[in-house]
Amino acid sequence: MDQPTEETRCPICGVGVVADVMYDEGAERGDGAPMQTADTRQVTTYSCGHTVDGSSLATADTDELDVEQRTSDETVDPSATE
Repeated sequence: MDQPTEETRCPICGVGVVADVMYDEGAERGDGAPMQTADTRQVTTYSCGHTVDGSSLATADTDELDVEQRTSDETVDPSATE
C-alpha cells in the first residue's frame, strides 16, 4: 500500500488521512431529499476526526474539488434505473 501524501494528510494536525469526502446539503428537492446547489460545500473528513470545509461549488477552484467526472458514454439513461 502506498504511503499517504501530504495532499491526503489532515491540514490541521498532519496525522490523519482522508477518510471521507462529502457535500453538505445546499437545498431540498420536492420530496425532501437533499440536493447539491451552487452553495453546497465540499466537506473532507480525516481519520483523526478533523473536518475541513471547502469553498462552495459555485466559487471553488475545480482543480481543488474532489469530484467525479464522467464522459457522456459513462452515463446511464434515467429511464433505465426506474
